[in-house]
Amino acid sequence: MTNDRYPGTPGDDLDELDDPNAPGWQPDPERPGYERWYDGQALIGPAKKEPDPFSAFSPSVARSLRPGPNRDARIARWGILATLAGFGLQQVVGGGFLTGPGVERLDLILIALAVAAAAAIATVVFALRALKRAPKLGGRGIATVALVIALLLGLAPTLLLIAILIGGGV
Repeated sequence: MTNDRYPGTPGDDLDELDDPNAPGWQPDPERPGYERWYDGQALIGPAKKEPDPFSAFSPSVARSLRPGPNRDARIARWGILATLAGFGLQQVVGGGFLTGPGVERLDLILIALAVAAAAAIATVVFALRALKRAPKLGGRGIATVALVIALLLGLAPTLLLIAILIGGGV
């Protein structure tokens, strides 16, 4: 690529996406076959194995699914499990497979809805925070996956609880 504005300047062969100082996954000089997150100044965080070039995902997609040093992306990744567990709890309670002595079935359903909604809302919050920090800290892919799962599985119980509260109870 040529630089039409300033011909002959260094970096003529680089475009803006190839900035060597941009944050991203870089080879770890201490461990061949591993990468570490480069924050623009230094390698930080634990080393991760380089993506397999023959995997189902391209190396760039595999890297985006790593949270890297983005704490919110790591929490959002765990939020995926919490959201799925909340969804499973709704199914178990709604199907009548979970009962308690002296506890009404409707109360169990409301508790399951509240647990599922809380897990999904927390996941959405951390996923949005992770997406905001992703350009510097990575984790955009896993944060996006967490956001989509939390919205799809958490919207129904949240809206149902809001409708119950607005309606004055069941």
